[in-house]
Order: sequence, then C-alpha cells, then structure tokens
Amino acid sequence: MRRTKGRTDSPDVQSLNINADYGEAASLTADDSTAHKSDKKHDPEAKKQVTITVQPGVKPKPTVKKRSTPSADLDIHKEIQKCREEGATRLDLSKAAVTVLPKELKELTSLRELYLYGNRIAVLPPEVGLLPNLETLALSENNLTTLPDNLVKLTKLKVLDLRHNKIKEIPDVIYKLTTLTTLYLRFNRISVVESGIGNLKLLERLSLRENKIKILPRVIGQLVHLVTLDISHNHIENLPAEIGNCVHMTSLDLQHNDIPSLPDSIGRLTAMTRLGLRYNQLSSLPDSLANCSGIDEFNIEGNNIAELPEKLLSSLKNLTSLTLSRNKFEVFPAGPPKQFCQVNTFIMEHNRMQKIPFGVFNKAKYLSKLNVKDNQLTSLPLDFGSWISLVELNVATNQISKLPEDIQWLVNLEVLILSNNLLKKLPRGIGALRKLRVLDIEENKLESIPTEIEYLRSLERLVLQSNCLGSLPRSIGYLSSVTYLSVGENELVSVPQEIGNMESLEQLYLNDNENLQSLPYELVLCGSLQIMSIENCPLSALPSQIVAGGPSLVIQYLRLQGPYNGMVDTGVPTSDV
Repeated sequence: MRRTKGRTDSPDVQSLNINADYGEAASLTADDSTAHKSDKKHDPEAKKQVTITVQPGVKPKPTVKKRSTPSADLDIHKEIQKCREEGATRLDLSKAAVTVLPKELKELTSLRELYLYGNRIAVLPPEVGLLPNLETLALSENNLTTLPDNLVKLTKLKVLDLRHNKIKEIPDVIYKLTTLTTLYLRFNRISVVESGIGNLKLLERLSLRENKIKILPRVIGQLVHLVTLDISHNHIENLPAEIGNCVHMTSLDLQHNDIPSLPDSIGRLTAMTRLGLRYNQLSSLPDSLANCSGIDEFNIEGNNIAELPEKLLSSLKNLTSLTLSRNKFEVFPAGPPKQFCQVNTFIMEHNRMQKIPFGVFNKAKYLSKLNVKDNQLTSLPLDFGSWISLVELNVATNQISKLPEDIQWLVNLEVLILSNNLLKKLPRGIGALRKLRVLDIEENKLESIPTEIEYLRSLERLVLQSNCLGSLPRSIGYLSSVTYLSVGENELVSVPQEIGNMESLEQLYLNDNENLQSLPYELVLCGSLQIMSIENCPLSALPSQIVAGGPSLVIQYLRLQGPYNGMVDTGVPTSDV
C-alpha cells in the first residue's frame, strides 16, 4: 500500500493556525515531525549501563555539574593552596579548563582523592606520582595518550579512571599498579591488552568498553576477585576458557563483539546476575550456562541462535526479563510453563516462529509485556484469554487473520499493537479493554470497526491507517481522550458528525481516501486539533480553491459555512508547530 503519512511536499499535512477573527486568512505550515512511523533499532545501551562505583565513602563522579570556567589559572593555584593549608584529602578540579597541572601539586601529601574530569590535559605531570597517599585518580574526559612511569610510586592507588581519553596502548605503568581495585579504560583507542593485566590481582571492576580490542588474554583468569567486567563494544573474537576462574563475577558484559561461542567454563560463574550477550555471532549456548541461576535479565538479541539449552530458562530462578529478538528461532523455546513464573517482560521479535504453544504462559502470572512482532504467526493460542496480566501486547507484522473473542479477558491491556497482519474485523469483546491507551491496527484488511469501540474511554492513540474501511462508527465520538487518529489510506466515503465530540483530538490523518467527498461541519468542534492531513482526498463537496488552500482553510470554511459560526471558542493554537 502507499505510504504517504508525514509527507512535507504538500499543503495537505499542516498545522492549523486559526485566528480568532474567523474571516482573517490562516497561515499554513507543513508539518514533518509527527506523522511518521518509526521502527528504530534497539539502542544497545538503552537499558544497561555500567555504574561507576568506588570504595565506600568515595563519591562516584560519572558526571560533574557544569560550573563556570575559571577566569585564570590563578584559581587553580588557590584551590591547591587551600587544600595544602587545610590538609585536605580531596581535591576536585573537574570541568575547570585545566590544560597543565602546576608543580606545587606534589605538595599535597595528604591527598587521597584527585578529580580532574572534563579538562584538556594532554600530559599528566610526574608530580602526580609524588602523592604517596593517593587512592583515587580520576582523569576521565581529557586528551591523555599515556601516563608517566613514576605513577608506580602510588602504592595506595585503588581507583584509576581513564574513560574518554585518546589512549591507543595501555601504558606499562598501569600493569604495575598492583593495588588497583577499579580500572576504567572505556572509550579510548586501545587495540591490545597485554598479559601484564594479570598482575592486577586485586581488581574488582574492569571496564574496557568501546575500544578496538580483538583478543582478551588468557591471564584474565588470574583476576579472581573481579566482580564486574565490561568488554562490550569491541571486536572480541574469543572468550578464553580461563574466564571461568573469576568465580566472584556478578556482571559480565560481552555485547557488541564478534564472539562465535562461549566456553563451557562460563557455567562456573555461579554468582553472576547479569550477562550481556547482545549482538555477537553466537549460534548456540553451552548447557553449563544453566548453572548461572541468579541471572535476572537474559538478553541474546542479535545473534544466530535457533534454540536454547533445554533446561536453561527453568534453571534461571530469578529471571524477570527475557529477550530473544533477532535470532533464528523457528519454534518457541522448549521447557515447562514454570520457566516463565517470574518473567514480566518477554521480547521475541524478528524471528521465524510460527506458533505460540498452548499453555506456555500458564504460570506467567507477572507477565506484563509480550512482544512477538515480525514472526510468522498465523494465529494466537486457544488460551490467549488467560494472559490476564498483560499490559502491552505486540503481535505486529505476522500473518494473523483472526483475533480471538477471548481478548475481552485481557482487561489490563494498555497497549495493543496488531499492525501488518491480515485482520478483516475486530471482535466485539475489544470493548472490554477499558484501560487501553494505544490501539494500532495499521495495514490490515479491516472492513469495519465494531461499535463497542465506544467503551475504550482511556484510548489516546488510534491507528487505522491502510485498511479497507468504508466508514467509521458513530460511536467513535465517545473517544474523548484520543489525541491521535489515523484513518488514511482507506475507502472512507464520509466522516461521522460525532467526530466533533473528540475534544482532545490533536492530530487527524484522513489522507488518501479517494472516495471522501466531504467533511462534517462538526470537525470545527475539535478545539484541540493542531494537525490534519487531507492529502489525495477529492472533497468535491467543497470549493476546489478551498481544498487547494489546505487544511487550515478547509477548517475555516467549515466554520464559516456551518451552523457553528460565531459560537465556537477555538482551542486551536495560534502558532505553527
């Protein structure tokens, strides 16, 4: 079907700007910001981020509030002098436009924490190595390419933060800082991790995220105190079996790499609660992964997996979120219904699944979000009506031709996405979904809408674009909360007068209804209307010059010619969107 929503090359999709003086000409502005559909790829980092955590009592500073730039370097000298006089243990010169650190820094022998985030430092002076009590050195967001060798004298250093610099090779001195418990090297240009990393046996947190690393050395297994390891967004081609020695690991982030398989030894990481595997080259998972029973979020999106180990899901006792999107599943994951007993979110879009088994969600009493978009489903299971905990259901882009009448039992549904299927009608039971806010049935074969739609009083967004609708039910006027109504690309011959009761309506799309000859005068009663599309609608009952002028002029004409002239308090904004 034709896709014309949101076109900007015509006056027929416009913000409506009606002057209080109805006789004055309205200004017309094409709108391109609200009519488009979007099908964006999931942001790889939208859900999970590695939190900067340091020892108790040390304030984490992943971001620092902006402050005014010092007028001169004298301010920095004063800060250092004040710190020296007070014997302070903490100095924060973050976001101070520092390019060069003064030599008197070495006099701060009591200093334990030094924060230099967000400056312009390209070279760290050797004086920093003369701070014998330093425990935290924060250098994120600078221009560093290396570090001075005498940092090796910092025998109490525990936290080293070098995120967002320009380091191509990990400086040798880092491999000698054997007291480190936290090392952050995220977002640099590092391509190689040397075996010297194995010297840092006290490391608990290591982040090498967003670099250019291909090989993780086997000595990583010597870091037996590691709690979190983030090597995501690199080019890792192999995860060494020695990773299984890091038995205290709770978070392992491997997403966005080129890993084809996981070693069986990963099953020894029984303390793990988070495992990031998205967007790799995995074609299977080891059976031993079932030993990691504490994982609460399991996400393997963007791999080549066709099936899961048989007992994996039922072994993950704390599993609340399961994402299997963009893989090669042709059948639903095997296992008993109890494997979903704690799951609240299940996303399996973009696979090849043909069927959801009967009874699979019998124990899923917390399941609130189910997304099986873009599969090959032809129907929904007979026990569909038992999924009563669902709040969001997305079955878009399948081959479903009938929606079960039992949908009436899904009374907690707020979002229902049915677009791109083969539906010819909706069951009358849909009127029972009193909490529904979004109903999207775009690109089906709908020939009519049941009058029971009037009961969807919470509905805010109704998408009926690209169907075979010849009319809309008069009961649509009861949908007083709807702000977005799209009925373009149908076969409408008229719009019911009751549309004037839709007092919240802000966007109305009628485009490409080639049999639509007129519009009701009651349209002017939609006081919140801001955008209307009438592109490719003949509207022959209206003067051609009015239609050519676009939606604003059409609305103005309806007001002047209809029975509501002089009695309508327009709620239409007086400025273009």
